[in-house]
Amino acid sequence: MKLEKPVKIIIWGAPASGKGTQSELIEKNYGLVHIAAGDLLRAEVTAETENGKRAKEYMEKGMMVPDEVVVTIVKARLSQPDAEENGWVLDGYPRSLSQVNALQDLRVRPDMFILLEVSEESLIESGWEKT
Repeated sequence: MKLEKPVKIIIWGAPASGKGTQSELIEKNYGLVHIAAGDLLRAEVTAETENGKRAKEYMEKGMMVPDEVVVTIVKARLSQPDAEENGWVLDGYPRSLSQVNALQDLRVRPDMFILLEVSEESLIESGWEKT
């Protein structure tokens, strides 16, 4: 299948449902940029940026990072030249209504939304458990 670039895809599903795997396949086959909010957060923490320091406080406690931090990081990544020119697959984002609204405020509309539905039994077999 040929895609007219830049294509914008959001892929969503439960933890361990295969979002990362499918995103990597889409990236490889279609040349889109794979953007995973979790990877972006970990990179910010490693780089010890202000957002990374804020995120780290929450991540170390096993809490959700505040939306304003996640939105800022994702927004910055979506605006980088490679994502704007090649298109992207956004992995596991948005996760809240305020994140959805932030995308709308940026006038970001995906061309495609992929929902990965995986049975709870399969998720448990893969090693993911509800917390």
